[in-house]
Amino acid sequence: MIPEALGDLQNLQYLDLSNNQLTGPMPFSLYDLKMLKEIVLDRNKLSGQLSPAIAQLQNLTKLLISKNNISGVLPPELGSLKNLEVLGFHQNRFDGSIPEAFGNLTRLFYLDASRNKLTGSIFPGISALLNLLTLDFSSNSLVGPIPNEITHLKMLERLALGFNHFTGGIPKEIGNMKHLKELSLTECSLSGTIPWSIGGLRSLVELDISGNDFNSELPASVGDLGNMTILNARKAKLVGRIPKELGSCKKLTLLRLSFNSFTGSIPEELAGLKNIAHFEVEDNQLSGPISDWIKKWANVVFVNLGNNKFYGLVPPTICQAKLLQSLDLHCNDLTGSIKETFEGCKNLVHLDLQGNHFHGGIPEYLAKLPLTILDLSYNNFTGALPSKLFESSTILEMNLDNNKLTGHIPESIGKLRSLQRLRMGSNCMEGPIPQAVGDLGNLTEISLGGNRLSGSIPQELFNCRNLVKLNLSSNNLIGHIPRSISQLTSLTGLVLSHNQLSGSIPAEICGGFTNPTHPESEYVQHHGLLDLSYNLLSGRIPPAIKNCVILEELHLQGNLLNGSIPAELGELKNLRTVDLSSNALVGPMVPWSAPLLTLQGLFLSNNHLNGNIPAEIGRILPNIAVVNLSSNAFMATLPQSLLCSKSLNRLDVSNNNLSGEIPLSCPWHEESLSSLVFFNASSNHLSGSLDGSISDFGQLSSLDIHNNSLTGSLPLALSNLSYLNYLDLSKNDFSGSNPCGICNIVAITFANFSGNRIGMHSLSDCAAPGICAPDSIKHKEGHPTHVILKAVTICAAVIIVIIVVVYVWRKLSIRSRPMHFEPTSQAQSLQLSSLQLIPPQAMRS
Repeated sequence: MIPEALGDLQNLQYLDLSNNQLTGPMPFSLYDLKMLKEIVLDRNKLSGQLSPAIAQLQNLTKLLISKNNISGVLPPELGSLKNLEVLGFHQNRFDGSIPEAFGNLTRLFYLDASRNKLTGSIFPGISALLNLLTLDFSSNSLVGPIPNEITHLKMLERLALGFNHFTGGIPKEIGNMKHLKELSLTECSLSGTIPWSIGGLRSLVELDISGNDFNSELPASVGDLGNMTILNARKAKLVGRIPKELGSCKKLTLLRLSFNSFTGSIPEELAGLKNIAHFEVEDNQLSGPISDWIKKWANVVFVNLGNNKFYGLVPPTICQAKLLQSLDLHCNDLTGSIKETFEGCKNLVHLDLQGNHFHGGIPEYLAKLPLTILDLSYNNFTGALPSKLFESSTILEMNLDNNKLTGHIPESIGKLRSLQRLRMGSNCMEGPIPQAVGDLGNLTEISLGGNRLSGSIPQELFNCRNLVKLNLSSNNLIGHIPRSISQLTSLTGLVLSHNQLSGSIPAEICGGFTNPTHPESEYVQHHGLLDLSYNLLSGRIPPAIKNCVILEELHLQGNLLNGSIPAELGELKNLRTVDLSSNALVGPMVPWSAPLLTLQGLFLSNNHLNGNIPAEIGRILPNIAVVNLSSNAFMATLPQSLLCSKSLNRLDVSNNNLSGEIPLSCPWHEESLSSLVFFNASSNHLSGSLDGSISDFGQLSSLDIHNNSLTGSLPLALSNLSYLNYLDLSKNDFSGSNPCGICNIVAITFANFSGNRIGMHSLSDCAAPGICAPDSIKHKEGHPTHVILKAVTICAAVIIVIIVVVYVWRKLSIRSRPMHFEPTSQAQSLQLSSLQLIPPQAMRS
């Protein structure tokens, strides 16, 4: 702490205690030192508030208290310090508004209030601070328009207002600030047109307007900023063409125009930017061929043209830009071979050609370049991998996914000792996984899914102790899962699905899956997936599965597993999806009683599970969204706590031995009814009748309860299900009047009432004479048959589109993006796609 005895130094004029570990508030005795001219207390851990007694220090010319923990409002008395020239209090916790009394500090030439919690607007009296050279209000919560009065500060050289919540646009008179060298307006929520007058800032060196909502063009007047070296306009919602006048800004070294809506080609006038080092236009709508004049950029180091509509060949002269280190051309329509294209880029460190139409072989000269990142994925490269490609001494990441590569993975892969990430999925490579892969000690990710690899998983692979993600899915691998998988203690994602692996699941499978997070965000995003689905695995699910403490998705469907579901699954408190369908499991549905708060998807269909569905299932799975228990041997009644779960989206209990009534009467709160969209309870022994409570399930799109023993008349409330698309009530014992109200549901495309004691069989009966009174069919007057046929045609077209989309998605997800968390089963993918999953934080609360 600063001692109170400091106040005894009555003649003290200069006090500098910066860069210490001082704590506590500023001592009150400090305000008695009326001779003080300078107080410098920044970079400490001071707390408390700034006292109004600061007004006693009338001789003060400098006050720097930045980078502390001082809080509270700024005392208006600061405005009485009329000799103050330097005032800095950035990176504290001040709140409230900026006092209007600051307008009295007319000698001030430096004011830094950034990185606090200041609110309100910028006071108009700021125009009185005519001597200001630096003004920084960035990283607060200021609102309102940027006052036009700020443009009266003609001497200002640096203006930083970024990271606030202003409204309106840039003041039109901004061009009057002739001495301004740095203007930072990043992420200010600014909108409207960028004023033409901005071209009047002839002294400007740095301009940052990124992260705003202009929805306007970049004015051609920016070409008048001849001293500008940095222009950052990323994510500014700019439209139109890139102004050719930018070519007049000869001193530009950094130009960032990414994530806007620029159209047209890159103007040829930019060839004159001979000092440009960083050029970035990623994620726009630019088109045309890549210009040959890039070779004239003798100083360029970084070029990003990704995610646009550029087409044609990469100019063979591009490597005449001798200093080029990073070239990103991903997601365009570029084509041609790269046989010699980049051979002369001797300084190239990062090359991204992902998502184009390049073809031919992958050249071996790439190994001679100093590349650390090489991404050739999603192209049409063919042929075998050249063995020399794996002799690079610098490569850290190599992505060859989704091409048409053939042949074996060469043994020379073991020479890539620095390699950290290897992705070669969704190709046509065959043969065994080479043992030499075990020499890649720095490897954190390997993805070989979607090939034709055969043989067993080599033991040497588990020497890669740093592996975080391992994907060998969709190959022809055989043999057991080695117990030495326990050596992969950093593993958080394992996908071995769609192979021919046999034997039991080793208890050591959870040697990894223990790290809650990983330092790299990409691994955090994909961690917690264990997918062994669609193999020939047998035996029991090991109780040691409880050791996979970070497991979020467990996919074991499509195997030969037997025994009961282990109670230890209930101990995995991060589980979101469990798919054990299409095995030979027996026993109860959930052999645990404690609530599993995070579980949202449970798939147990096509097993031999039996017994009752627990009456308290709603308490055990309080946030469940999808449940598929079909084709088992469950009996007794359908629990009300399941059907009435407010989070439940899809429920399939078809092909079981359930009996009793369907519990439609739920204890709903009026403001929170059912979210159930899909309900299938067909082919059971359900009895009783349907009543008006069915209207509480207002989100239902598909209702299938055919092949049961339901009786009674159909409730009129069925016609209130306005989203209903599919209805099957056939093979029951319903009786009574015809459900003509169903014909008025706009969304309905299929209905089956056959095998009951009512006069309707399907939707075609809506138009049949003598079945439904004409005045009961409200939306089909005049042309009932035409309307029905049109609806059926539209539905059929939609179904075809969905099938095509799902087929394409399956091809991509299995072959090109096998590390994704979507369930492997197509049907269950469709089920999950309709979910609005609940954030884990909300469930834990």
